[in-house]
Amino acid sequence: MGRFMVSVLLLAVVAPVAAEQSVDVSKEYEMRMMGIVSDREPVGFPDAPAADSYSGSLTASSSVWNRIFGSAVDPGCAAAMSDSGNDGQYYEAIPIEVSATEDLAAEVISFTGGDTVIAVYCDPFDPLNPLTNVIAYNDDGGAGTLSAFTAADGVTLQPGNTYWLVFSTYTGGVVGDFTIDFTSATVVVVPVELQSFSVE
Repeated sequence: MGRFMVSVLLLAVVAPVAAEQSVDVSKEYEMRMMGIVSDREPVGFPDAPAADSYSGSLTASSSVWNRIFGSAVDPGCAAAMSDSGNDGQYYEAIPIEVSATEDLAAEVISFTGGDTVIAVYCDPFDPLNPLTNVIAYNDDGGAGTLSAFTAADGVTLQPGNTYWLVFSTYTGGVVGDFTIDFTSATVVVVPVELQSFSVE
């Protein structure tokens, strides 16, 4: 009788340990960020936090484009824009997403190089074809010569899509450090290192 009770107790102690799976939380998080659903139950970590601000730098090694200009806004990705005639601006394309339908609110709050421009594109953004996939453009919507989109501008973003906020300068060849504040409730900056991931 004593041996039977010991066996039952051992089974009760060992069974839960054997049922546990080791979970690599960072791998699970990366998979969720890329839209890959695991066959396991969720591990319970939070979604990526909304981005309050984004900081970057334009340098002599930054990518170059020929910027656009125009006042049209088209959430359908076909805003009518023109070539600016000012060429050779450094730029940074920042991938963003939202988790609920909302109007983008984003403001350049500082740039050490002076006059800025920003534009929003649907995916894909092609710097060689800057008039394609445009939603909106802004030059001096922020303080002084800084740029901004407000909710009143009607730059409506939809969940499930990647958009590109392109930060650039009014004239060519200008470098400097910048900071953009995002006040839209659910906007997140998508980690760039996950953009090139592919599943064979």
